[in-house]
Amino acid sequence: MPQKNWFDLLPLTPQETTADASLTSAHMADTEVAITHLQRRKIEGRVLIPFIETLREKLGENTMREVLDATIRKLAAKDGAAWAEAYGRSTASLRKVAQEVWAGGGAQEVQVVSESDDHLEFNVIRCQYAEFYKELGLADIGYHVHCNRDHTLVAGFNGELELSRTQTIMEGAACCDFRFRKKA
Repeated sequence: MPQKNWFDLLPLTPQETTADASLTSAHMADTEVAITHLQRRKIEGRVLIPFIETLREKLGENTMREVLDATIRKLAAKDGAAWAEAYGRSTASLRKVAQEVWAGGGAQEVQVVSESDDHLEFNVIRCQYAEFYKELGLADIGYHVHCNRDHTLVAGFNGELELSRTQTIMEGAACCDFRFRKKA
């Protein structure tokens, strides 16, 4: 299948923009339209994908992946800390983040397998983040930009939790198996 032009696939709609162009700049500073986490990732992808491709051309595959992974992990730790601040640091709070943020707007279908005070287990059985990168023929980049952040995100969210995951939809599995546990 030929690689599609990501710009043609994903035209910005009014719902995906963060401010109405007709607003004055003073008003725009105080007004922000809420977007889903998936919409945010798609917007980021519009910038990241050509940047990543340029890094690959100029610096090679290995260096590109090192730079990408380091950058994404820094962002993930900050996201984890911000979500802990907003939602709390418990496994129940993490479930809310998964369901309300990651899966918000239908971006993922999440099936909770098991939950208690010391663990949270769920499977993602549909992932529009993976669909987005696969449509572009960039599942390998999608893994590094999206999935690879999860372990560091958990550390930023709650350093007493750890994530075990053996498969992702982005890598071709039928589901993503998230298993969070308090460290022993």
